[in-house]
Amino acid sequence: MAIELKAVSFNIDDEKFAIDINHVDTIIEYQKATKIPEALDFVEGIVNFRDGVLPIINLRIKFNYQPFEDKYKAKVLVVKMGDRKYGLLVDEVKEVMNILQEQIEEAPAIGGVKADYISGIVKVDNDMIFLIDVEKILSSEEKLELEKIVKK
Repeated sequence: MAIELKAVSFNIDDEKFAIDINHVDTIIEYQKATKIPEALDFVEGIVNFRDGVLPIINLRIKFNYQPFEDKYKAKVLVVKMGDRKYGLLVDEVKEVMNILQEQIEEAPAIGGVKADYISGIVKVDNDMIFLIDVEKILSSEEKLELEKIVKK
């Protein structure tokens, strides 16, 4: 049995998600982000990160979950999307998983709509984990909007 991919798993509310480890740069503690005027609603703001600015995307808002009760308990998954890094604000980061090809099922369309960023569903024991395609979390329009804001 060949391992299809290594993924970092994380929670949002009671749901489980995973991202290919090749897209993950690091995991950092949440720090208060500087708000950006007129930013998209799911953009938490920006923080200093290494030698630059890191836009923080609140996945609870982006994925239509209830807002955080306490953001300071949240973690930031720093991921690479194309040639830029973004911080994904999540409840908690769980583990690095080895996922086999036969564990991945196609993501169903719910109500005729399939979220583009869900590339599949992984069944592990009694859990279902949404496999996220990092490159598709933001639409091209959202990426352009963020680029304009961050370059200001």
